[in-house]
Amino acid sequence: MTHSDERVASEMGRALMAIYRAGLRVQVWPDALHGKAGARIASGAGATARRRRSGSPRSASGSGDSPLAAIYAAVHRLNERSGAVVVRLE
Repeated sequence: MTHSDERVASEMGRALMAIYRAGLRVQVWPDALHGKAGARIASGAGATARRRRSGSPRSASGSGDSPLAAIYAAVHRLNERSGAVVVRLE
């Protein structure tokens, strides 16, 4: 495993842990036909849980060139749908 592979794996682990701590579920799948990956982030409550009527969206999906890019796209879309203001610090 190269240094860049290790960095991508550790960044993906950090992203997944942050989403898990927020009480959300993540599904990631490959799209071999197009050479991309897809991700779906959904609320942590299962189908048997009582549904609360809140203004926040329950799920969002995204796609990207890698699983990490797909997760970032899904998080970005979830933030847009919820009306969150996110400022990038680079």
